[in-house]
Amino acid sequence: MRMALIAMPWHIFNRPSVQLGTLKGFLEKSDSRIAVQAFHPYLHAAKILGGDVYHWISQDVWGCEALYSPLLFPGRYDQAKSIVKEAHKKSQESMAIDFDTTHAVLAESLTRFIEGEQWNNFNLVGFSVCFNQLFASLAAARMLKESRPDLPIVFGGSTCVSQSAVSLLTNFPQIDYIIQGEGEKPLLELCRYIRHEQVTLPSSIMSRTQNVSDKEMVSFCQFDDLSELPIPDFSDYFTEMQQWFGKEPFIPELPIEFSRGCWWGKCAFCNLNTQWRGYRAKKTDQMINEVITLSEKYECLDFSFTDNSLPVKESHRFFEKLAPLKHDFRFFGEIRVGHSNDDLKVMQRGGLVTVQAGIEALSESLLKKLKKGVSVIENIALMKDALARNIELDGNLIIEFPGSTQDEVDDTMKNLDFVWPFRPLAPASFFLGLGSPVDREPANYGIRAIVHHRHVAKLFPREMLPNLTFLIKEYRGDRTLQRGLWKPVVQKMSAWKAFHRKRARSSSGRGPALSYRNGGDFLIIRQELPNKPTLHHRLRGLSRDVYLFCTEMRDMDDLLDHFPRLNRDKLLQFIDSMVMKRLMFSQDEKYLSLAVRR
Repeated sequence: MRMALIAMPWHIFNRPSVQLGTLKGFLEKSDSRIAVQAFHPYLHAAKILGGDVYHWISQDVWGCEALYSPLLFPGRYDQAKSIVKEAHKKSQESMAIDFDTTHAVLAESLTRFIEGEQWNNFNLVGFSVCFNQLFASLAAARMLKESRPDLPIVFGGSTCVSQSAVSLLTNFPQIDYIIQGEGEKPLLELCRYIRHEQVTLPSSIMSRTQNVSDKEMVSFCQFDDLSELPIPDFSDYFTEMQQWFGKEPFIPELPIEFSRGCWWGKCAFCNLNTQWRGYRAKKTDQMINEVITLSEKYECLDFSFTDNSLPVKESHRFFEKLAPLKHDFRFFGEIRVGHSNDDLKVMQRGGLVTVQAGIEALSESLLKKLKKGVSVIENIALMKDALARNIELDGNLIIEFPGSTQDEVDDTMKNLDFVWPFRPLAPASFFLGLGSPVDREPANYGIRAIVHHRHVAKLFPREMLPNLTFLIKEYRGDRTLQRGLWKPVVQKMSAWKAFHRKRARSSSGRGPALSYRNGGDFLIIRQELPNKPTLHHRLRGLSRDVYLFCTEMRDMDDLLDHFPRLNRDKLLQFIDSMVMKRLMFSQDEKYLSLAVRR
């Protein structure tokens, strides 16, 4: 049996698809009679558009979908064009692309892909459909069905969950099957079903022959232990990469997964884990073997963890064991706030160079509404420690969360002054995601009604909307109020980014904006402020000692134990003076020095 697996644009083009590589590795290992070929049409799209243009387009979910939507619904062409135009206006780093030309190029690329393969050689075609890939996948599937109506097509991926999966199967006849959740075991069962080795489909697969009530009762079928997963097979990606980028200095970044799910799993806004049940992680030795094997096979040193959150203990052991190997690995990974300075030191030595961290808010009250389980001072500590360890931290600040108050905006504005020396966060407007806690309990967040996103109403025909469920929704509530409340925060974050952009072009950008140099019994702190002269602060004796002691977060008991000669009032007097100068941060009798060693 031959199976084709496809990942459409807008997958990140300098990475193979971890979904396709893992499925291919698992299916061929589990059954020697199954041969899998993985296709990556996004590589050709990136080639003809240019890497920079492709990457810029891929940053906006609606622009991505709009560029392919006229292939499905030609009558919505003008509406799709208006969505891309709107994305241009909002982008701070807009690139000049013409909708008509770009859409035509993508349509030609898709036609070339479909007409250029011998689909008669395949018994089953599967599409991995994640963020930004829905319209491209639906268009490709329809073209396949038109050329070969008897070819079974299955969809899976993070877009195919819950009522979204039901509506896809209901509205789009080019889809024969949908798998919810992990695809490895169900896809193996589907192959056996198509091969007539079993007479019924497993309950983890939706099919067009089921009625709606059956579809809603689909159960997940996933690994209890990720040690069952083989090493991903990315060989097809590298064949295609050589075809389209063979003459260019293009070295891919390999995606790997340490875990599935999220060990926290409580964030109010999050719907990233609707396709998982529980949290599972690989063991350290399995992960190390996978990295070394992939590196040697494909001659790559850059890796990106796809985890929603790296496992704390196992990832610490992983980086600790990698450090002595002397390989020049570079890793990206998502982590939760709470890792200590020592944790980051170990991870950095093992090759972690970039992290995505769930900062989300700089207001204590808002963090509780978001159910982050961390405090503002812990967020700031991670931002500072990442800078000190030369780890690039990417993070978002959620704005316009329903029910946010003026006090929470004021707290955010005040605390932005303390994080000004660190890598800027990006403002992320709240969106209502299917299956998130806010979506499940809207009344708790002041939401009066949940409706289709305005772009969904533009992209899909009106008659399809009553039976359609999209991953991103809109709501009626306090949206207009929230936009007004958070406008000053957006403006201040824009100034924050401009401050660091200006520093990067000057000689001062070679070091941190807030740093210290240790002189033995004195300390010199250098502080750059926006539109002001650079300040220098000198601390001597106990003042120096207290400041250095608080380079890691301390509470009052720690301070009194460590400095028994100082009483509480004197300590608070010194700390208050440092907080006023924004050299330290204080919250609930916890204290943190903000300068990093130069």
